[in-house]
Amino acid sequence: MTATRQLIENYLEGWNETDPLRRRALIEDVYAEHAAYVDPMIEARGWEAIDATIAAVQNMFPGHVFRLAGEVDAHHDIARFHWHLAEPGADEPLVIGFDVVVLDGGRIRQVHGFLDKVPVAA
Repeated sequence: MTATRQLIENYLEGWNETDPLRRRALIEDVYAEHAAYVDPMIEARGWEAIDATIAAVQNMFPGHVFRLAGEVDAHHDIARFHWHLAEPGADEPLVIGFDVVVLDGGRIRQVHGFLDKVPVAA
């Protein structure tokens, strides 16, 4: 496994970690201190805001798990990958996304997230 692939695996592990202390340790290990996370629904800057964003997503989708969906494509200091969010054992993911990350010294400096499939509000 490449270092970039391992970093992305750890990134997704942080999105799945429900214990606040373990999640924060993963965030500080994966993201540069003043990292930015941006997707169509949120803009978060720094460890505190990223942690709050992850906690909010976990509250919106309790029991759901993020999984890498395919390979990580990377060159220079940029990587891209697809991910799925689903309940364990579900046939179809509830949310499908695509992230592009900018790396800085082995950590994530920026995340540009795209949502390909989102649940329709009732």
